[in-house]
Amino acid sequence: MADSATDQTIAATEHTGGVTGGGKLPARYRISGSLGAGGMGEVLLATDSQIDREVAIKRMLLEPSAPAVARFLREAKVQGRLDHPAIVPVHELANDSEGRPFFVMKRLVGTTLGDALARHTNDPRYTRQKLLRAFADVCLAIELAHSRNVIHRDLKPANIMLGDYGEVYVLDWGIARVLDETDPMIAAAPGGERTELTQVGALLGTPGFIAPELLRGEPIETGADVFALGAILFEILAGRPLVSRGSVAAVLDDFEPRPSVRSPDRDIAPELDAIVVAAVGPLAQRPSARALADRVEQFLDGDRDLAQRTRLAVAHLDAARVAAESDSTESHALAMREAGRALALDPRSGAADLLGRLMLQPPKVLPPEVLQRFAELDEQGARLKAKMFWPTYTISLLLVPLLVWLGFHGVIGISIYIVVNLTNLAGCFFVLARKKASALEMYMSLCLNGLLIMVGAINFTPLILAPGITIVTVMMFSSDLRLSLHKVIGIASVAMLIPFVCEKLVAGWPTHLSTIGGDLRIHADYFTMHSTQAIITFLCFMTVMVIVSAYGTRRLAIDGRKALEATELQAWHLRQLVR
Repeated sequence: MADSATDQTIAATEHTGGVTGGGKLPARYRISGSLGAGGMGEVLLATDSQIDREVAIKRMLLEPSAPAVARFLREAKVQGRLDHPAIVPVHELANDSEGRPFFVMKRLVGTTLGDALARHTNDPRYTRQKLLRAFADVCLAIELAHSRNVIHRDLKPANIMLGDYGEVYVLDWGIARVLDETDPMIAAAPGGERTELTQVGALLGTPGFIAPELLRGEPIETGADVFALGAILFEILAGRPLVSRGSVAAVLDDFEPRPSVRSPDRDIAPELDAIVVAAVGPLAQRPSARALADRVEQFLDGDRDLAQRTRLAVAHLDAARVAAESDSTESHALAMREAGRALALDPRSGAADLLGRLMLQPPKVLPPEVLQRFAELDEQGARLKAKMFWPTYTISLLLVPLLVWLGFHGVIGISIYIVVNLTNLAGCFFVLARKKASALEMYMSLCLNGLLIMVGAINFTPLILAPGITIVTVMMFSSDLRLSLHKVIGIASVAMLIPFVCEKLVAGWPTHLSTIGGDLRIHADYFTMHSTQAIITFLCFMTVMVIVSAYGTRRLAIDGRKALEATELQAWHLRQLVR
């Protein structure tokens, strides 16, 4: 195991106790206290009087062994050759008055990543984004070390320092391996045998962060540091270790590498899952430390945008909910626009539910533009009906000579027939000229068509021509939702029934209903009916047909109008989303 305690304590709270002993340091260094001590040495707080700055001095303890001295010097030289902002710079390497080595480093103030992970959920200085940014800096520092054939071998949260001003440092290079040099850790033990720590693939590092290939005795490669980085990233995301730190071999067991699975309550993005899986996967598939940093930074660039979008989405959604509480059309439109913006910014914000409710519950007062659209649709429907009926009225007028030729000589009847058809034809052309007829004009036209029903009933008997004309008239006028359905039925029914009443009450009425022996004769060769029964039956039948036709047509008109309203309201809602 590496002796990381000395470096870790640089980040600890400053102590004011005395120095543990040893030879004198150069006069330029004024010792002011101890920052900590470990098995190999101690770290002192001092002031460099030449440039008047605080420094940390790491020096060997009393009576060190030769291998320990070699390791100490090697640590200083390795750390000194890695000139990177995330690696503590070494200012001087020398010996004290008793020949014990020491080296002077930058004095650090901050906390370790291990301590930050223990409290980052409650400390705004250590949010996930900030820790990920620091992690990317660590990866780049390790990439520099790898480019110079140096493998750290003991990467873990306790060996990463987070400075008080955004600095990030990788500590404890004491067991770093230089690939192109003879490892001074390989030394012969008494009797010519090698100790465990001198063998290739020996267990140097911290359980839980040691790559599985090292546990299997394979030669060390840069991928070992990448595995440790992946384990650190896992702990940053999941808030727990990748594998148990109490067992060296735990990393050889099957374990779940996805932090989102191990900590589902932390809302971990799939991109971060993929980064961890790649880093702790098989050695041949692990990315470089730089690639790891690049992937984290790419995520952070997008994640910062996502965080901003999330904040904006929350603000828009809150505004939408406030606006939705009002019944006014303007507030409803505002709620739609705000909810649409929230949905576009963050589909998971809950705006979709609010949008669905707003679209299914239209405003109590229809928007003016929707009402205008309905008026346009009404005009289009009126023009369509005019196009359908003007040929009918034209043909009816052309039939007047045929009626006279057949023997129809009633001047009043023919005059009414011509006037009604001319009026209807004029109304069609009036509508086709894009001028909407008023409700009063439609009632006047209905009354004229009632006269036409009466003419047909008087001249061709109430049982032959009048019912058909009545039903067509009722259907045509019932489709206009501006007209009262009861008035349409009443006017048409009165026009149809007057001839029946007048035949009984008005002397000399030109009826065509005759009875022979108590039977109603419509055509003697085909059928005869009792007069009273026939009249009652035909009246009931025609009345029912008129009512059914009127209500059926009105129902179709209402359903069509509702469908148009739903379509137009939906279109209006969609227009609000893009405004």
